[in-house]
Order: sequence, then C-alpha cells, then structure tokens
Amino acid sequence: MAAGKHQHFMAFQIGCTYIGTVVGAGFASGQEVLQFFGRFGNWGYIAILVTTFLFAWLGYRLMQLGHDLKAYTYREVNEYLFGRRVGAFIDVVMMIMLFGVTVAMIAGAGELFRERAHLSFQLGALVTMVVTFLTILRGINGIIRANTIIVPIMVSFVLFAALHALYTHGIASAWQAGAVGPHGHPILTGISAILYSALNIGLAAGVLIPLGASVPDRAVLRRGAEIGALGLGTMLMAVMFTLLAHYPNVLSFAVPMGYVASRLGPSVQWLFVIVLWGEIYSTLVGNVFAIGTQFERKVPYQRAAMFAVTLLLAYAVSQVGFTNIVTYAYTAFGWVCILLLMALLWPRGDLLEK
Repeated sequence: MAAGKHQHFMAFQIGCTYIGTVVGAGFASGQEVLQFFGRFGNWGYIAILVTTFLFAWLGYRLMQLGHDLKAYTYREVNEYLFGRRVGAFIDVVMMIMLFGVTVAMIAGAGELFRERAHLSFQLGALVTMVVTFLTILRGINGIIRANTIIVPIMVSFVLFAALHALYTHGIASAWQAGAVGPHGHPILTGISAILYSALNIGLAAGVLIPLGASVPDRAVLRRGAEIGALGLGTMLMAVMFTLLAHYPNVLSFAVPMGYVASRLGPSVQWLFVIVLWGEIYSTLVGNVFAIGTQFERKVPYQRAAMFAVTLLLAYAVSQVGFTNIVTYAYTAFGWVCILLLMALLWPRGDLLEK
C-alpha cells in the first residue's frame, strides 16, 4: 500500500515537472495560447486535444529514452536518434535556443519586478537568478520539488479565471465568439497543434530525459507523462475558453491574461503576477539545468560553476538584448523540433520495444 502511494505521488511529481517545464511566461500571458490556438476560433479546441495526445505520447517517449539509455543529457539521445554528426548539429541549435529563452526569462523577471512591483529591473533579475541557482544545485530532485509546489498554484489560477469567465459570460458567449471571431483552416489548425507540441517537447527535452533516467519504473514515467499532458491540456482549454469569453477585448493587450486578471480585482492581479513569475522561474530552472549538464562532461568544472556561468552570461546578454539571435534561432529550432518529433514517432532500433 505504501509503495503504491509512493508511486502515485512520484507520478504526480513527474507530471508537475513536465507541466512546469513546458509552461512559460508566454503561456501565462495568454499570448502563446492566442497565437497557436485562439486565432483558429473553436477549431482551437480540437487542436488542443491533438496537442494533449502528442504531449502524452512524446513526453513519455523522451523519458523512456532517458530511462533506457541512462542518458542524463539530450546529447546522448540526439546521437542515438540522429547519429553523431546530425546529432551534434541539433545539439548546437538546441543549446542556442535554450540560452535564448534563458535570456528572455531573466529579462522578463526584471521587467515584471519593474512594471508590477515598482522595483528595479536588476533586483528582479538577480533575485530570480539566485532562487534558480539554489534550486538546481539540488539537481533533478530540486526541480521536481519546486514544480510540485508551483504548478498546483498555476493550475488553480487558470481554472479560477476560467470558472469566473463561465459564471460571468457563459459557455454560449465564448462559443459564439469562437464561431464568428477568429478563424482558420482546419489543416492549419492541425499544423499549429503539431508545431506547438514539437517546440515545447524540444524545450522540455533537457529536463524530461534526465528525469526518465532518474526513475527506475517505466510505469511511473508513463503515468507521469499522462498526468502532465492532461494538466497541460486542461490549462490550455481553460485559458482558451477564458480568452474567447473576453473576445475581442483581449486582442488589444500584449498580455491578454493580465487584462482578464485586472477585471477580477487587485488581489487576483497580484496572484497573476506571482503565477507569471512562477512560470518564468520554472522555465528558467529547466533551461539552466539542461545547459549546465550539457557542458558538465565537456568542461573540467564543477556543476555548480557551470550553472553560475550560464546564469551570469544570460544576465549579461539580457542587458543588451538578444532579440535577433532568438528570432533566427527560433526558426531553425522549429525545424529541429519537427525532426525530433518524427524521430520519436519512428524511433531507430529496437530499444524502445524492450
């Protein structure tokens, strides 16, 4: 009985870690959901169902590879899937993108402190960096514990906003907005779902692979992937419904969910700020951990030093901007993630059948 409860809790922790790694500031703001799903109107709900299925399947595949290969970095998995040369190229693209997102998260934390709390940009960035550093010093277990605390808060906020929209606007209003407002071709909707899944799986690979290697039981990994995918799908549905319920007003704001929170009172606005910071932090933790562990076996320094160097470099770049590099890298990263998705769907060898 005790062993069963432990396995269920471990699966829950894996699910929370999966959610926390995928969800970022773009998700919390609502802009990501609006661009990938909301612009297709009610077809976006179908796209979210497809995305949820892909998250469950591909997330488990990545963790399964980490488990079977005993891989603690995505370099080992890329080499297995694509060979040494192509795998090395994919490593470089993934590293650039992870670093770019890390820079963006640090800059986002600074802006959040400055705009919402009226504190300095530098204080926000440095506080977030210190908390991130202390978390990843504990390795994958530190990431798991942090997400087990943060993710339920994120989910609660999103569900509260959706329930409030349901109470004040009703299902019919949101459905009508999706029918007559934004729209798109069903094929484009499906492509958007695949792209969203591939991009997020690519960004999450640096955490999901070592997570799989650290858990001895495949069944726990499978349940964790299912819990994570179900949680992500639920959050996507809730944010989608909330945005359509407030359509078209949300289109006028860079942070659509911030507009929604502003209509729920000052206390909810502060809760939104906390949730937004939590999603920045959870993404930052996963990215810095993935980058640091990649260099760990190549550079003769301790892991803590690699984490510190990664954070300090990202902090320095965040002062001057990283927009162009991220823009160009994002296109290349998108193609790399499609390759990764295809390789996970049709894996090489018999390893995954064991």
